[in-house]
Amino acid sequence: MKGLVAEMAKRAVRLVSGENIACVCCGAELFSDKYFCERCLDSLPFNTGYICDKCGRAIADDYPVCPECKAHMPDFTTARSAFVYSGEIVRLIKEFKTGEKYLADAFADRMFPILLSQFRGVDMLAFVPMTQSAEKARGYNQAELLANVLSQRCGIPLERELLVKTRETAEQKDLSAAERAKNLQGSIRVHERAVCRGKNIVLIDDVMTTGATASVAAKAILRAGALRVYVLTVASVPERSQNI
Repeated sequence: MKGLVAEMAKRAVRLVSGENIACVCCGAELFSDKYFCERCLDSLPFNTGYICDKCGRAIADDYPVCPECKAHMPDFTTARSAFVYSGEIVRLIKEFKTGEKYLADAFADRMFPILLSQFRGVDMLAFVPMTQSAEKARGYNQAELLANVLSQRCGIPLERELLVKTRETAEQKDLSAAERAKNLQGSIRVHERAVCRGKNIVLIDDVMTTGATASVAAKAILRAGALRVYVLTVASVPERSQNI
């Protein structure tokens, strides 16, 4: 009960002032960082170890690409993520999807340096779309929230209607590669192809699990004439052999 009261008070101050006064992860008082306390900064699973050159997920050793990319190379140019999808980040992303929209700022704060340093010649941002019914049920598209914050911070324009999701798809993580392809076939299309021609585009999402959705979206954008499609997410699921 005491923790609930403290959390409600913290949210009330955030709503009134528009600022964070406590760690978004544990609620401790902030000092040196805008969103996370020192203890959480030391314990959060930042994606700073060995990563796959292609999909950007955490891997066990220093080799070029992970086994999943080697077996089924994604269509996007490269992908990167700020965190490994593990521990407290799993909880925070679930909260982000279920009403805690303010977390877009905290996540974007960690994605922003990656956007500037890892992708070259970016012309625009886009985001992985939801169907109208799914977005209506949730009340928002969390990927769009992230893309909006990043666009405001870096000045790169956001193309809000670049992609359209035409139908709902089943969860990808437990499907085989062939099943993923069948599940996603025709589910994402480009709304206006001319916007893509000759452009380098960064596609924003919250989590990369199998990478299949990002690959399908990137393929549609590339077929519309884009030069490169980069993918940037809050977190990515590590290589299966990793014990993180």
